[in-house]
Amino acid sequence: MDSHHNKGPQSAEYLLYLIGGVLLLVIVFRVHPPLGFALFALAAGGIVSLIIYRLFRRARHSAPRISEFQQRVETRLRECREQEDRFREEAKSIMTSVRTLRDDLSRSNAATAEEKGRAEEVIRELEAEFNLRHAKAAFFTDCAVKLEELLQRHRLQESIAARKKELTTLRSTNFDDEARVEELRYHLEQDRIQLDTITELSRTMAVSFKAEQAEELRVRLDALRTTL
Repeated sequence: MDSHHNKGPQSAEYLLYLIGGVLLLVIVFRVHPPLGFALFALAAGGIVSLIIYRLFRRARHSAPRISEFQQRVETRLRECREQEDRFREEAKSIMTSVRTLRDDLSRSNAATAEEKGRAEEVIRELEAEFNLRHAKAAFFTDCAVKLEELLQRHRLQESIAARKKELTTLRSTNFDDEARVEELRYHLEQDRIQLDTITELSRTMAVSFKAEQAEELRVRLDALRTTL
C-alpha cells in the first residue's frame, strides 16, 4: 500500500525536475547555445540510460526466480550430458582406430607373427578402452535421467506450493465475497418489496379510476332518468 501512495509524490517530483530541467535548458540555450547543446546531449543520454536501466530492472524482476537447488541440479544435469557426449565421441574415435588397425593388419601380408601379435594386443586394449568409454557414457546417461526426474519433481513441488498459496489467497476472500453476496441479496429483496408496493399502488389507482368513472356514469344515468 505504501508503495502505491509513494508513486504519486514521486511522479510529481519527477515532473517538477523535468520542468525545471527544460526551463534551465531554454535559459542556457538563449545565453550560451553551445553549452545548451552539450547539456541537452548529456540530458538525453541520461534519460536513455535511465529508461534502459528501468526496462532491465523490470525484466529482471518479472523473470521467474530459479531456486538455488534448481540451479545446482541444472548445472549437474548439464555436466552429465557433456560427459556423456564426450565419452560417446571418444568411443566412436576408438572404434574408428580399431577398424583402421584391423584393415592395416589384414592388408599387411609381409607382417611377422610378432607384429601381428602386437597389433592384436593393441586392438584388444583399444576395445577395452572402448568398452570403458561406453560404460562411462551409459553411467552419465543414467545420471542425466535421474537428475531430470529430480528436477521435474522439484518443479512439481514448487508448482504445488504456488497453487496452495494461490488457494490460500482465494479462500481469504471467501468471507468478503459472502458478505457482498448477502448485501446484494438484501438490496434485491428491498428492491422487490418496493416494486411490489409500486405495483399495488398502481393497481389501486387503476381500480379507483374505474370506480370514479362508474360513479360519474351513475350520476348521468340518474339525471337522464329524471328527465323521462
